[in-house]
Amino acid sequence: MDVKSKKRFASKVSKATKPGFSDNHSVTSEKLIHNESMRSENTYQLHPEDDKKFKSYVVEGEMRRILSETLDRVDYKDSLGSALTTDLANDIKKAIQGLGWPRYKYVVQVVLGQNKNQSVQVGSRCLLDQAADSFACTSYKTKTIFAVAACFGVYFD
Repeated sequence: MDVKSKKRFASKVSKATKPGFSDNHSVTSEKLIHNESMRSENTYQLHPEDDKKFKSYVVEGEMRRILSETLDRVDYKDSLGSALTTDLANDIKKAIQGLGWPRYKYVVQVVLGQNKNQSVQVGSRCLLDQAADSFACTSYKTKTIFAVAACFGVYFD
């Protein structure tokens, strides 16, 4: 080996022995590191276990709690509508995801309006599997604002 080859070989060896260095198949900390993502196999589980099903009464309680905590201190303003509905929907979704029902996807819808003793009807339609999917809906109102929140829990197999 000539001098240039020896230097190149020595620098490769020193890089490979440094902690934290890895290429596609380098061994670091006694573990083989690959840049490929891991794939898990399908479980073919079409329905959730009984203790891990979406529970409407629990979700309604969480939505009611979040709506009351947020809307009790807010007066209705047109400019707040868009940001407030987005924040409420995100807060509800995070709270429900924290309940620990695996393999469920959630759709949250929040409708806000000014409370002036008017009549408002909110409706939605969804195609659900009765054995696995469910929904929860609740409403809340103060002197100046009303809200209707709906959450759909769809089991993802």
